Parts: sequence; structure tokens; C-alpha cells
Amino acid sequence: MNASGGIVEELVHQFTDPFAFYRELIQNSIDAGSTRIEVSLSYRPGPKQGLLLVSVSDWGEGMNRDVIENYLVTKFRSTKENDLTKIGKFGIGFVSIFACKPDVVTVDTGRDGEFWRVLFRADTTWELLRLPEPLEGTRVTLHKAMGPQDFDVFVERSRESLSRWCRHSDVDVTFAAGASDGSPPPTPRPVREPIAVDAPFQVEHVEDGTHIIAGPSRTHPPVTGMYNRGLTLLETTEPLEPGVTMKIVSRYLEHTLTRDNVRRDRHFSRAMSLARDLVEDKLLPQLPAELRAAAEKKQGAEDFETLFLFACTRLKPKQLYYRLCGGGSVTHEALVANCAQTGFLTVSEARTPLVDRLLAAKWPVVELTQNVSLAMTLPQVLKVKRTLIADEHFSYAAPPDVPTPKEFAGALVTLLREAGAGLAQVEVSQVRGAGSKLPFVMLEGLSWPAPESVVNGSVFARKTPGLLCFNLGHEAIAKAAPLFSRSPRLAAVLMARLVLVKANRLDAARDEALTKWALT
Repeated sequence: MNASGGIVEELVHQFTDPFAFYRELIQNSIDAGSTRIEVSLSYRPGPKQGLLLVSVSDWGEGMNRDVIENYLVTKFRSTKENDLTKIGKFGIGFVSIFACKPDVVTVDTGRDGEFWRVLFRADTTWELLRLPEPLEGTRVTLHKAMGPQDFDVFVERSRESLSRWCRHSDVDVTFAAGASDGSPPPTPRPVREPIAVDAPFQVEHVEDGTHIIAGPSRTHPPVTGMYNRGLTLLETTEPLEPGVTMKIVSRYLEHTLTRDNVRRDRHFSRAMSLARDLVEDKLLPQLPAELRAAAEKKQGAEDFETLFLFACTRLKPKQLYYRLCGGGSVTHEALVANCAQTGFLTVSEARTPLVDRLLAAKWPVVELTQNVSLAMTLPQVLKVKRTLIADEHFSYAAPPDVPTPKEFAGALVTLLREAGAGLAQVEVSQVRGAGSKLPFVMLEGLSWPAPESVVNGSVFARKTPGLLCFNLGHEAIAKAAPLFSRSPRLAAVLMARLVLVKANRLDAARDEALTKWALT
């Protein structure tokens, strides 16, 4: 018999992916009520070319002669019309198997005590043969001559197609493929994967016939997937819900005639409305806690970066959390207060000893990110104009192993105060961070990191007394250090001169006064 080759050929060309026939056959098997579907590929080597055999087997309701003649081989007619428990509606999915240009296709099926084989030739003509043995369900087998290398490619394309179209199937779909040397297929492996989205966290909505999951997308643009009975109808990067990746599984969604989209009907509109409600009612209320948890993680900032970029456009500023260097969180209010007090945002790429000291002193150090979008967004959200890197713009000095000689420290404080300095304390220790190459720095206290504005500030410009720390890491100070104990008054004069010279305050009168004081 003839299956109207012209129209069949036209229908075949609608399938942009020639391997989409797996989706169509599995869809038919699901609609037939099968709870198990097996896809098996094997190869029979030959002298020049071998033979590919692709079998898709189910244990559904099968077909009798009436169904075969009036529906299977009659295009645009379907037994599934007006039945929302069925996926296919147009009755043309089976012709997709001819997109792979098979030599022969056989359909073995049985129902109501009838057992038939439908044999389709390459030109789509067919004949109906009675099977001698009973058969449960339906088995569709594609026969195609090809070489061993082409077989290997066909296997890989088949694996990819099944994963793309059937990985969320409601029923058990398995796949097995033999080798190009003719060895049989191994034990079948399930194709199914859990339904999940590529997001740091996800929320879900479940009602009769519809299941929706959504989360802030790690990738941009985000992907929205739509499925019926778990079979893929559409996976798109259309901006359906900005920043949100979703999967919508609904028996009410239908594919278009060309199989490259979903029908944008009232069922689609309702599904999108449910998805938007899910974002507003569940995702956004959960977002602050998830953002904080991502900030607290010790390893990996990728989830925090994803969530923050999403949250800063969806949440109020007071609901935001920021990631501290090396893991930890700080509230928006606390970070804004620190920035307002200092005039800058403190950041660091690594959790260094200096950063540890800043954090221990309750000074928030935000983790410096390689994410350009986040790096540009943080100052805008915080409304701060300056950003300082901790190790490049802060200094600190730990308490020294050997205490600073009291006589030297006291004498130097006296001399500098007489010269007009705001000074409360002198220490000798190794300076770390930005001031590590300076002979001396100004600090608020030992083990208390100070920014460049304090470190490089003049002891004579301070309104409140501070700490002057001489840096044992500096070569000149290291050489002079023994003098601090051996001859403290002379050492005090020498260090006072050093401080005065830097401040441009050592005139002839002050120099003479220092010399007389040292000789007294």
C-alpha cells in the first residue's frame, strides 16, 4: 500500500532534528500506557557495510488492525484527540522515524488477540503481515545499512537525543547500544534524571497535572524548560521570567505542529502565571536566608555571586547580605555604616593574616571577586565611591617578642609632644601590610590594622593621641634597634629627628634643643 509519499516527505522535513523520532516514539509508548520503554541499538557487520538495528519497545496497549489502518498509517488522525492524558495530538509523530532515511521500518504490535507486523519500505509504502507469535505492546525497529564509524556516530547522537528529549520522562526509559564489532548491547541503563534547575537553590509548586520548579539562574540568559509527562516540549532562553531558570511539567502543555515550540494558549498562560506566583510567594521570601548561607560558605563564592546579582534587583537593600573574605556574612546596614565611617569599602582577594586581624576587629572585609558584574554592582548598591584592597592599603603590627624599652619610648614621647605632636605611645615591632617598607607608621594600636590615611598621617596633624610604631622590618630601624636599650636618650633624639624631618619640622632651633636635651 502507498502512504502518500509526497505529504509524508513534507512532514518528515518539519523535524529539524532527525533523531527527534526517539521523542515521538516514546511519546506514543507513554500514551499507550507503557510504564517501561527500552531503546536498543545493535550492529551486524558486513563485507562492505553493516546493518544498524534500532528498536524501541514498550508494553503498552498495542494496536489492532483497525488502529493500524485508520490511525497509524493515516496522517493527521489520532486516537488522542481531546484527551489531556495523552501527549501527542496531531497523529503525525510516527513519520519522524523516516527523517533518518531508513531502509526498512517494522512495527510489531498486538491487541485484542490480533498480532501484526507493519512493514514500511524506504519510499514509505507499507504492507500488513500477520505475526505467528503473540506479542505484548509494540516494538518499532529501524533498519539501515551503514559503516561501523557511522554506527558509532549514530549511537552517540541517539544517546544525546534521548537525554535531551526524555531525561525527565514519567516512565522508565532505558538505553543500550552494542559495539561496531557486532557485540550485543550491554545491560540497559536508565535515561531518567531528577528534575532540577541550574540554580543555587530551587523552590517548587505542585498541583494536579502540573509541577513547576524555579531558582535564580547560574547561567545567563536563563533557560526555561517545558515538558509534558516529562518529555521535552521546549527548552528556551526567552526572557520569560528575568533571572529565573524554570522547569514546567504539565499535562496541559502541548507542542506545536512543527514540534519546535509550545502552543501559547490559555494553558501556557496559566502555567506562566503559576510560575510567576511561585517566584513571588516562595523564591523571593527564601532568598535572604539563601543569600546569607551562600555568603557563610568557606569554599566557593559562585553561588553567592549568582544570588547577590539576582537579589540586588529584587530585594530591598536592608535584606541583603555580603560575603566576607574567605567566607562569612555582613548585613547591609553594618557594611554601609563602616563605609560611611571610613569613606571606602575594604576588600581582599585572599584571607591573609591582615584580613584576619581586620575581621577580628569587626572591620568588614568584603571578598574581592573576579566577577566583573558583581565588582561593578557592589559600590553602586553601597553608594560608596572608593574601594581599598586590604593588603595594599592597610598596615598592622603585632605585639613584639621583646618589649619596647620603656625609657626610650618615654623619652621619645616627651620630645615629640614638646614639638607639638599628638602622641600617646611608642612601640617597636615589625609592620605588616602596606607600611611594611616604611621606617615608621602611625597606628591606632598594636594588632589593630589601620588604613593608609592613618598610617601615612603626620603625628603633628592628629587631633587625638596615637601610636607611633617603628618598623623592625626596615633596614635602618633594625640596625638602630640595639641602641634603644643601650642608649635610650640618644636613640630617642635620633628617632625624633627622623620623625621631624619627614614632617618638615626640623629647623635649627629644634635641632639645637634636641642636642642639648641629649647631652643633659
